[in-house]
Amino acid sequence: MSAANTDNILSQIGLGSGGKDSSASVDASRVLRHLLESGKVSVSDAKEAVQAAAAAAKNQSAQRKQEPKKVKDTGRADQPIEKQRTRHIALQFSYDGTDYSGFAQNVGKECDNSVERELFAALEKTRLLVSPEEHGMLTESEVEEAENAQMPKRTASKYSRCGRTDKGVHANGQVVALYLKSAFPLLARNAESDDDEPGDVLGEESLPKNSLDCLECFVQPRNNKKKKGKAAASTTYQRKTMNEYDYCKTLNNVLPPSIRILGWCPVSSEFSARFSCSRRTYRYFFPRRNLNLARMAKGLEYMMGRNDFRNLCKMNCEQVSNFERVLVEGKVVSPQRVYSVSSKPKSQEEKDDESNARYLEEEGLGAPRSSPPSARDMCHIEIVGQAFLWHQIRCIMSILFHIGRGQEKSDVVKELLDVKTNPAKPSYDLASEAALVLQDCTFGQLQMGRTVRNLWDVQKTLEQRWEKHAIASERAKNALDSMKDETEVRWTDVVDFVEQIDKERRRKIQKRSKHLVHDDGEVKRALAAKCTQTSTLTWGAAVEIIQNVLGVF
Repeated sequence: MSAANTDNILSQIGLGSGGKDSSASVDASRVLRHLLESGKVSVSDAKEAVQAAAAAAKNQSAQRKQEPKKVKDTGRADQPIEKQRTRHIALQFSYDGTDYSGFAQNVGKECDNSVERELFAALEKTRLLVSPEEHGMLTESEVEEAENAQMPKRTASKYSRCGRTDKGVHANGQVVALYLKSAFPLLARNAESDDDEPGDVLGEESLPKNSLDCLECFVQPRNNKKKKGKAAASTTYQRKTMNEYDYCKTLNNVLPPSIRILGWCPVSSEFSARFSCSRRTYRYFFPRRNLNLARMAKGLEYMMGRNDFRNLCKMNCEQVSNFERVLVEGKVVSPQRVYSVSSKPKSQEEKDDESNARYLEEEGLGAPRSSPPSARDMCHIEIVGQAFLWHQIRCIMSILFHIGRGQEKSDVVKELLDVKTNPAKPSYDLASEAALVLQDCTFGQLQMGRTVRNLWDVQKTLEQRWEKHAIASERAKNALDSMKDETEVRWTDVVDFVEQIDKERRRKIQKRSKHLVHDDGEVKRALAAKCTQTSTLTWGAAVEIIQNVLGVF
């Protein structure tokens, strides 16, 4: 085969010498030229070989594009993870639970909207929560166990909570405990004298108990961490005056306004926010309306001490087998009076008292307030106990409201607590969650550290919240007053309404008691006594008549 014919064949199969071929293509062309001129390879075989080689090169190029780019090795992977000093601390905080699904987080659920989720999001954002590898207070075996189990930061922090409030419930004194990062390095040393020689490594007992107290100590310079071997060992410590992190201010800067950290303090490694709590205090707020507070206090007293509350809670037999709980004391508080009850033994005179609920003058004032009772007076019931069952406070309040309205006698509490005679829980509605507040969690020697700056910021936030709700309350009150003064109704319409409500009430009583309730004409006689000389009356006068005759509100 001549050289001209060979060049023509090479150009036909894409290996001509006229293009800008790479060195590899030129070498392949020379080899293929030699084979074609010697007659050892046919033209068809050469074409198939070149096409197969081109397809293989194309596939290899596509695979390279799909491969992730290699990250430049900076050598940091070989550096050990720096250990952080952590401290076991208790955090006290308040929250408005209106917009939350509850306090406890449903870990792993994207739709979770709990207070705990916001709290841990803030801890992550502020880098106060450390991983098990960084946790300087864990032993080597605990770190190894955490790594093998892929333990999350929350578990490694040994988190515990005092109370588990439900959806819509609020708190003023919730307490949690966990290990958080400290401002003091793990290898910080004591500054025992004026010498420049560092002392022993700082222990937990030497660290400040709050964010205000300063501590002089020796720490390694920051640039010393980058040195290795003998250079790092020979670096001297420098004397420094330090404060502990202001955990309250740091977290409040990133938490929503509805959650405010109030204070913190260090606790022992054995401390548990749940099991170390000796008392929990709840408050439930409500308007007086037509409630008999003395009867409610009497019903509350029957609950004091150790009782089986299975008929006054939401049953959860899968997790709870013992429904006995201890209520220590309680109060029914109005602007005029305070009814106080407790589980302490009473004197014989108090036992013989028909009310069985000690009436006390307004605490700290020495005399009851002179303002007369009003249906719009805001009152509250305070209940103190060691621990509580699910929905226990809301069930208790529902029964007390029935007693206060006169729908049940105070003795109904005794019947509900007698689970042998009444083993089945009766059907009744739960009191609203919107008025329930976890007021306080009591611990033995726990003294929360607080700062004026943080409390002032919390004060402003709460004042803004109060102002918003106070304005809304005043708008509603203005609308009520306007309707009472400016609206008129017919007297005959008032009579028909009262008689209809009375009829419905008697029918319900008859259904519940299963015996006939006769109309003795009491309502008609009461209406006749209040009959007006005119055919119309203001809505305010109509409301007063309806309330007096029927006892509503």
